[in-house]
Amino acid sequence: METVTEKQVLNQEELQTLTALQQDTQQLLLELGEIELIKLQLEERHISAKNKFQEVQKGEISFTNSLHEKYGKINLDPQSGEFIKLDETL
Repeated sequence: METVTEKQVLNQEELQTLTALQQDTQQLLLELGEIELIKLQLEERHISAKNKFQEVQKGEISFTNSLHEKYGKINLDPQSGEFIKLDETL
């Protein structure tokens, strides 16, 4: 077992180094916490965007199918809305 002989104090330079290291550590912990929070938010946005993408795809398929039912097989210009009916015997 160690015995305490006398109390000693770090010199000013050592104390400043220790304080600076403690401050750096605290800043890094805060930064890492913020990064983790941003990652969680981005994961939520990613999931939301994937779900929205699936909804849009389903809407496109449904709309395409309804056009095919109404007009048959067509070649559509989405900008003008003009379409050419294709020969379905091919």
